[in-house]
Amino acid sequence: MKVLFLTVRADLGGGPEHLYQLLKHRPQGIGAYVACPDDKPYHDRYRALLGPDRIVPLPHRAFSLGSLAATARFIRREGIDVLHSHGKGAGLYARMLGLWTGRPVVHTFHGLHTGEYSPLKKALYLRLEQLLGWGTQKAICVSEGEARLIREAGVIRADKLAVIPNGIEIPETVTRPQWDGGKLRLLAVSRYDHQKNPDLLIDIAKALSGSLRFHLDVIGTGERLPQIQQRLNDEGLAQHVTLHGGVANPRDYFRRTHVFVSTSRWEGMPLAVLEAMSEALCVLATDVVGNADVIRDGETGRLFRTSDEAVRMLQGLTVEDCARLSAAARREAEQTYSADVMAAKTYQVYGVAG
Repeated sequence: MKVLFLTVRADLGGGPEHLYQLLKHRPQGIGAYVACPDDKPYHDRYRALLGPDRIVPLPHRAFSLGSLAATARFIRREGIDVLHSHGKGAGLYARMLGLWTGRPVVHTFHGLHTGEYSPLKKALYLRLEQLLGWGTQKAICVSEGEARLIREAGVIRADKLAVIPNGIEIPETVTRPQWDGGKLRLLAVSRYDHQKNPDLLIDIAKALSGSLRFHLDVIGTGERLPQIQQRLNDEGLAQHVTLHGGVANPRDYFRRTHVFVSTSRWEGMPLAVLEAMSEALCVLATDVVGNADVIRDGETGRLFRTSDEAVRMLQGLTVEDCARLSAAARREAEQTYSADVMAAKTYQVYGVAG
């Protein structure tokens, strides 16, 4: 079976990493191809796994009739059997290509991203998804919470939905130092946009600055990074918070950290949180869909609704609680969220879609 995966992002992010794990853990008998932008670092990673002849270009987060036609020619030339899109931009390409070429389409939502839309834009987007749902043989949700939102929105028939939790690489051993009650090292992985809500990170750091010895490292990219850096400088928080931008070795940062903080307004199922759990970090995350699917509050991490609540959790964190939550998070990641299990379940869907 030949599968063409489509994504309009190949930069740093959970969606491109999810696709990388699917490619890396593909079973025997699957011929994998990728349509994606020439973004770093994942374009090069896909190319290294598959070879240059199995990559077809798509523009970054943009729609192009020329790219649509070129991809249709690629599908016919290579004898592609199934199209699998990731995210709403790629989903538009794949569903149109499915109609054009007669190939079945599998679509992974990676979150119902309407949080920043106006009521009119949200209504138009949901209507578009309903129309595209007719050209989708199977749709994958990466968490039960995401599936519930999609069923409530009515964008695709419930019998077409499959829930396959995200999966990650689980390190064999954990090398992170245990917190001894001294300076607390915090880490966040942020895309500087509305969804990831980096301003909430700064609110938390500001409230902690007079009452706790800590340092917050933030890795990630986005248009608002200079604006957030300026806010740190203006509020005198640069000594407590370091914005590193995009990094090639994020796991190295996890392994120097005690607590991972997520401030997202919504998620599908957050890979960064799963990676933090696999590295035995104590996780504090906003109580939203995706985060709440992964974290059981008080058992495998903590969930908060406001910055004040997050601050109280960090101020009241004990060495014993941090160690207990860290160990439980690691066990949960090992037992539930491995990349090989996620990939095996995904490739089984193609038999149904075809």
